[in-house]
Amino acid sequence: MNQSPRRTLVVVLPFALACAAVVTTYAALRDRLPDPLATHFPASGRADGFSGAGSFVGVAVALLAVQGAVFAVLAHRTSRSLGSLRPLIACAYGESGLLGYAFPATLFANADVPDAADVRFPMWQLAVALACALPAGAVGWLLAGADARSADRPAGEPHRLPLGKGEVASWTRTVTSRVLLAVGAALVGAGAILAFAVNPGSGLPMTIMGVISVLLSACRVTVDRRGLTVTPPVVRRPRLRVPLGRIEEATSRPVDAFGDFGGWGYRIRAGRSGLVMRSGDALCLRLTTGKEFVVTVDDARTAAALLNTLVDRGAGRPADAS
Repeated sequence: MNQSPRRTLVVVLPFALACAAVVTTYAALRDRLPDPLATHFPASGRADGFSGAGSFVGVAVALLAVQGAVFAVLAHRTSRSLGSLRPLIACAYGESGLLGYAFPATLFANADVPDAADVRFPMWQLAVALACALPAGAVGWLLAGADARSADRPAGEPHRLPLGKGEVASWTRTVTSRVLLAVGAALVGAGAILAFAVNPGSGLPMTIMGVISVLLSACRVTVDRRGLTVTPPVVRRPRLRVPLGRIEEATSRPVDAFGDFGGWGYRIRAGRSGLVMRSGDALCLRLTTGKEFVVTVDDARTAAALLNTLVDRGAGRPADAS
């Protein structure tokens, strides 16, 4: 089987099973459920939010389908081996295991209760849901298999950008992560569905996470006499700066977001870290600490050449860690 369809099938499978569990449970309990259902429970376990039985099942299936689609797209877009996607697959299986228990458990809690206001959902149910998520994630990890990918691709040769005496230069590019943008949009949409189908407060956390993801789905990368600066294009914070005094050498090389760093966003691996917005060309800095810092951005070779020139000239060395 071609690797890409196999990756997609392995990632989608747990969400399909969770959807089947929700639909099967609803079909079995349909005649024993009150209408509306109790669907939201605070720490006391006493119901304080309600929705129609059909709408609850529809929202549950929609949330599982959307999450399955997002994970499937992430798995499909990379050309790396299935083993290199272990963190993604384990997360997908853990998430589907948690929701695949929580949604049917909510239906069972409502069964044979005449008034939904009398439904109780004790907090130990959440512990059971987490207990289901952990082995499900382990199954995903095992199904992914070992990472058989080759060693990281070596960085290119360091280059210099010729500058005359007293001449100054700067370089800037904006890079957008379609993955983070899609995840943010999906979270906002899911939060809106929850707010409409259950109650406004239930969808607020997911909506906030989605908005943050959208705001941080792009960054502006700048190289100048101060070193390397990365900021969001819409808001000024958070800002990341690597001053020239911390840089030994700059090069460029292709980077695979999942294969090399296990995902998107700010990533930390053994001996290296980076802001990985997408797969492709990346600016790679060898720091004075011996570690590596990576930023994925177009035209990284020019950025590396300018940084090397500025480092050689000894320009802009104040220890600005802002």
